[in-house]
Amino acid sequence: MERLRNLNAGLGQYCLHLGRALTKMSATQDIHLAYYLPESKTGLFGASEEYKQVSKWHKTSRVNVVADLWHCMHQDSEYYPKRKDMPVVLTIHDLNFLERADYSRWRKFVKLQRLQRKINRMKGLVYISSYVKSVVHGHLEIPGTVMETVIYNGVAVENQTEMTKPKTKTPYLFSIGLHPKKNYAAALVLLKYNPDLQWIIAGEDSKDYMTILQKKALELGVSDRLSFTGLVEESEKWTLYQNCTAFIFPSLSEGFGLPVLEAMSYGKPVFLSIKTSLPEIGGKEAYYFQNFEAEHICEVFEKGMQEFNNDSTKSERLKQYAAGFQWERAAKEYCAFYHEVLNNNSQKLVN
Repeated sequence: MERLRNLNAGLGQYCLHLGRALTKMSATQDIHLAYYLPESKTGLFGASEEYKQVSKWHKTSRVNVVADLWHCMHQDSEYYPKRKDMPVVLTIHDLNFLERADYSRWRKFVKLQRLQRKINRMKGLVYISSYVKSVVHGHLEIPGTVMETVIYNGVAVENQTEMTKPKTKTPYLFSIGLHPKKNYAAALVLLKYNPDLQWIIAGEDSKDYMTILQKKALELGVSDRLSFTGLVEESEKWTLYQNCTAFIFPSLSEGFGLPVLEAMSYGKPVFLSIKTSLPEIGGKEAYYFQNFEAEHICEVFEKGMQEFNNDSTKSERLKQYAAGFQWERAAKEYCAFYHEVLNNNSQKLVN
């Protein structure tokens, strides 16, 4: 769980929420857990739990630990147990680098080969969506000795009664995550044809995507209604979800798409691209952009908002759908998979 070093990032949130759920679940699942995490996060899951601190030297020397099984929480991690015969389970979140235009074919090849070597070492693989599993199988070889499963992430939101009103009184669209793959530029036309709306986008601008969006907004004459918050604290994030008119997510590449479920948890209409994992996660209650033509984008949004506003049960259905993605259920499925991998490995050792 070294990614707990950044609790605002997606992988940090994944480790945090899954760790909390596993801690609650372990007592009933015949599992004793120890957590490998940054020293600053020692005690995060309770003072009585067992912890081992991350060291940068472990990337090369490996982690000297006594355990029956090691769970590596994401495919880019370089932290593995020193004991080579220890069963390892790896969670694969995405192969989004394959979609990156700024990556050369050689760089993509190298990353695939690096992941292939990791997979060859595994006893179990967990995919966060069936889409991710299909992509992995399309680009990599899975040894017959490796067990596989799909376990969806959960969604956890703050108590809505504790939320406060946002600073703006103008109705707004909301999005979170600031990266070129989010493809917001294609949907900026929504501001042009909906002059009563503004669009708030949260997230760190690590790829200078904000400049591209500002330029596009200026061309469309809507730059005064497009705003960026940068990184936001959890409480502010939930406030932005709770008070938005709709959630816009025309992303080109997602392994899961947790913000979709977060928005649904507040009963908000979500407008998504039809790409990658989003139809799998958004389900039938979401609205989808089949293409990114301006006319189509506006038509989907207009019809979707009309349906949402005229259907008194839609908001509650969205909340119920999102509630089906629980971290407690994910933790239970992980525990069951740990047992399956251990039992399968024990049988092979006996044979």
